[in-house]
Amino acid sequence: LSGSDDTNIRMWKARSSEKIGQLSAREESSLQYRQALVQKYSHLPEVKRIHKARRVPKFIKKETEQAMVQKEKRRRKETNVIKHSKPGTQKYTDEKGKVVVKTVD
Repeated sequence: LSGSDDTNIRMWKARSSEKIGQLSAREESSLQYRQALVQKYSHLPEVKRIHKARRVPKFIKKETEQAMVQKEKRRRKETNVIKHSKPGTQKYTDEKGKVVVKTVD
């Protein structure tokens, strides 16, 4: 379970590819057979590679990469500002500290 500020609650599946809801007997037996095959041939490199692979849509992958580049840019700029300013005028704040708005004692 996870929640957000707008009071939405999200439930996450342990295995994202699994179907939600009840499976028919035929679907259940097919799923068990496929899992048994994966377990039986898990020592083979081809099966290992396919089993470990997690396909991510191209759009999400590109957006994630772009977000990482932007985050690195911001960090580098902040470091340079601190480095080239008068000592004591600029202060370094960590990423977790930036999120905190107010502390109450």
